[in-house]
Amino acid sequence: MLKLYFKQAIALIKQNKLFSGLYILGSALAIASVTILAVVIYLSVAPIYPDTNRENVYYLSISAFNEKNGKSKFVSGYSYKAVNEWFYSLKNAKVVSAEFGRGIPFEIKQNYKNYVFNGVYADANFFKIYKYRFIAGSPFSETDFDGKLKKVVMSDRTARKLFGTEDGAIGKSVKMRGHNYTVCGIFEQPSIIAGESYAELIVPYTTYDGYMYEDDVLLWYGSYRLRFLVEDDAQADALRAEIVDIFNRFNNSDPDWEVAINRLYMKSASRNSSNFEEWTEFYESGSGILLLIGTFILLLIPALNLSGMISSRMEMRELEMGVRKSFGATRETLLKQVMWENLILTIMGGIVGIFLCWVILYGCKEWVFMMSFEETATITGTEVDITTEMIFAPAVFLFSLGACVALNVMSAYIPAKRALKRPVVEMLNDKK
Repeated sequence: MLKLYFKQAIALIKQNKLFSGLYILGSALAIASVTILAVVIYLSVAPIYPDTNRENVYYLSISAFNEKNGKSKFVSGYSYKAVNEWFYSLKNAKVVSAEFGRGIPFEIKQNYKNYVFNGVYADANFFKIYKYRFIAGSPFSETDFDGKLKKVVMSDRTARKLFGTEDGAIGKSVKMRGHNYTVCGIFEQPSIIAGESYAELIVPYTTYDGYMYEDDVLLWYGSYRLRFLVEDDAQADALRAEIVDIFNRFNNSDPDWEVAINRLYMKSASRNSSNFEEWTEFYESGSGILLLIGTFILLLIPALNLSGMISSRMEMRELEMGVRKSFGATRETLLKQVMWENLILTIMGGIVGIFLCWVILYGCKEWVFMMSFEETATITGTEVDITTEMIFAPAVFLFSLGACVALNVMSAYIPAKRALKRPVVEMLNDKK
């Protein structure tokens, strides 16, 4: 039966080339728009290299420290003292990693040229949370970190810019921020779309001259950000409770300062939640709502236009449908045929739309993904990379297929059913 419907759809395309072309083009534009929206949102939550543990990685970036007399307030990250006394000893986290600052520009002069790279001051646990693929060498170790050894891990692109090679870069030296660092590892550079895990250079934060700085007024606030890797949702909830308990004890014991817990931010990329007290799943989050609303709008407008085209087409086919009904074809059978014919046309449009989506994503990737990486791209001139593993995702394909079906149902069902409700006599006597 499906084979027959397919043959009928092909025959209708040949008979009505203009209608079929407009129908396929309209479907293609709608599917392309929906797919681009789905890809952008998917890549903000998907486990892409090197953030393959994304659904179980949480971030604690800033909090509000309020003076109890109401005179002062600091909204910032955490100090070295806070990192060591509050967070490194947490029991409800597989891995705790601290980073000093974020997106720090590292200037390097090599071969009489000046380069600026996006660097990260991190600890050795950084490489336990993010699974970088090393091409040569290895990341700096815990011993290197504790010993304040000036070692640097860099991306393959960075190594090629500086030394013209990857394997040959191991053991070489670069001068950054007044110190000589030895290259110990080369990793495959991720796309800037990877967000928090994106880096071109990674060095131990213990090599930064002011990594132990403490403010004279408040010892607990500073420039450190935290990452936590957990086993599952249950451990994530236990981690939250443990951190809340730490801050409650601080608020009760410190005579001058308190932490405003409702201003703490602990977000997981997959849950897309920034409120410490209310972790929500993706479908309840801003991204999930945006995807649903955007999909509805992007499908509704072309569906209305295509629905008008189908109504006009059904008027032209009323004689055909009337003859078939007079020979015993039921309304349900004819409706099914019309729906299948239009679904085939919609799928053709969907294929064209997905191809168009890829062209737009590759050709306009800087513009399309601007909202996704604007906070990460702190270094001017950073390129946006789109890899095959980002685009060819089952979730995106299934979503695009669902969009095709939804567009077909929205545009074809009502006009087809209305036309087939007419009596056979009226359909046969229609001179159109």
